[in-house]
Amino acid sequence: MESVNKNIFFEITQNFNYLPFTQSRGWWAYNSIRDENRFTFFIDSLEKPAIACMGHIKKCFGLKMLQIEGECFADEKNIDSKKIRDFYKEISLTGFDMIEINSSLPYNALYEIGIREAGYLRPVGMFSTPLSSWIYLQQEIHYNRNWERNIKKSEKYDLELEIITQPNEKDCNDFCEIYNLMSNRKMINKLFSQQVSGLLIDEDFQLLFVKENNERIAAIIIYLNKKGAIAGGVYAGSTDKALSSHATFFMYDAMFQYLKGLNCEIYDMARLAPSTHSKQSVFLFKNGVKGDYLLYCGEWSWYRKQVYRPLMYFVKKYLFKRIEV
Repeated sequence: MESVNKNIFFEITQNFNYLPFTQSRGWWAYNSIRDENRFTFFIDSLEKPAIACMGHIKKCFGLKMLQIEGECFADEKNIDSKKIRDFYKEISLTGFDMIEINSSLPYNALYEIGIREAGYLRPVGMFSTPLSSWIYLQQEIHYNRNWERNIKKSEKYDLELEIITQPNEKDCNDFCEIYNLMSNRKMINKLFSQQVSGLLIDEDFQLLFVKENNERIAAIIIYLNKKGAIAGGVYAGSTDKALSSHATFFMYDAMFQYLKGLNCEIYDMARLAPSTHSKQSVFLFKNGVKGDYLLYCGEWSWYRKQVYRPLMYFVKKYLFKRIEV
């Protein structure tokens, strides 16, 4: 296993078949605005690279934590449990007190075998659902009745999908304005134009707007892994006006047709969280597009001391107020 700089990491992984957006150059740029030194980069072999990951370094109560959101594979269809074991075993020897992984790789038993043999376990509590749904774009897309009804209603309005190929400062500002209006309604964190600009430097991210009478009222940033022919949403937002014109339903339907024209095969609805709390509304929306359910490999953790396992559960649930799933 090799620890490399970001330039070598992105140069090598650009040729990998499986590259989730959380391992992309754009995601690094988005998250490193304040401090580039918050990230570290690992590749299993410079001669024959098969696995790589970018990790986010954090400090928690004087302890050093590494958070890894997914990993990259040269060929995810040929997972080798021994390579997974050796890769993550060596990462656990790099001086961190805690290592937490949240993999969006579709579930693979060989991945689980390898990561368990490396000494990683499921965390005490899970705060990210491993459930998702894949929409096959080259087939006829089916919606439930609520979606069909809202798409039909949207036809009464002068809605248009605007595809941004070369985003500028105004585009980033407009997206943030739309997203932050929604964040006020839902009480979630706001985005800043500089962050969005960093994300869109990476050409695998694309910005789409919905316009009504030439006014931008809804927007989505998608990630399109061209080698894997798979896309997924990263951030989306809508104004109050978009709610009344059913623009979000129009946006997804039009986006699916746009991606189909690009020969994209799959849209990953990502992280379905059926529940009895506030996340249920998001689940009902995403679940209205009929696809095939699947599980990600999900959350794994390694701690230098066993006492850190229940400690991190307490921190996440009671100090950070995260919702258990």
